[in-house]
Amino acid sequence: MNSEKLIFQNSGESDWLDERLFNELFEMYWKKLFGFCRHHLNDPEVCKGIVQQVFLSLWERRKTLDVQVNLGHYLFGAVRLRIARYYRDQSNIQRSLALGSEHFSDSTNQTEEEIHFADLNQIVESTVADLPQRCRQVYELSRNNGMTLPDIASELGISIKTAEAHLTKALKRLRCEIQAAEIYHV
Repeated sequence: MNSEKLIFQNSGESDWLDERLFNELFEMYWKKLFGFCRHHLNDPEVCKGIVQQVFLSLWERRKTLDVQVNLGHYLFGAVRLRIARYYRDQSNIQRSLALGSEHFSDSTNQTEEEIHFADLNQIVESTVADLPQRCRQVYELSRNNGMTLPDIASELGISIKTAEAHLTKALKRLRCEIQAAEIYHV
């Protein structure tokens, strides 16, 4: 199986994803997706649920998906969206509890959160795009592909300390850009 590209459905094939291929994909990606999710959330049970939801969604939509994509990017993107949804939902729950009102307007806050998330996502994307090439590579391998520093160092042929320095630089730059945006957002 070619794990780099996957055509979800040829127009003549409605059963492109059989149980065998699904199990292969699950075995190939679930640990990486879980590790990526654990990096962003402290609750392993929530992480298991998110990864399970992503694979369940893939299975349920196997006959209607008709897109050629990099499978790793597709799955990590799906997990990233589920993590964002989780944070948004937790934020809304906390606000509801703090207000103590049964008449809490979820839609207004949800729209605000979606706009805020889109703004933050744009800041992250543009900041990452502006990083030096090696720094960007290390960041993307860590955050988008869920790789560890030793794996990144091996993949790029650099030392672990160098990979760590690049990741630290990228995260520091992101933190500064997001904090600057937060000042103007309020």
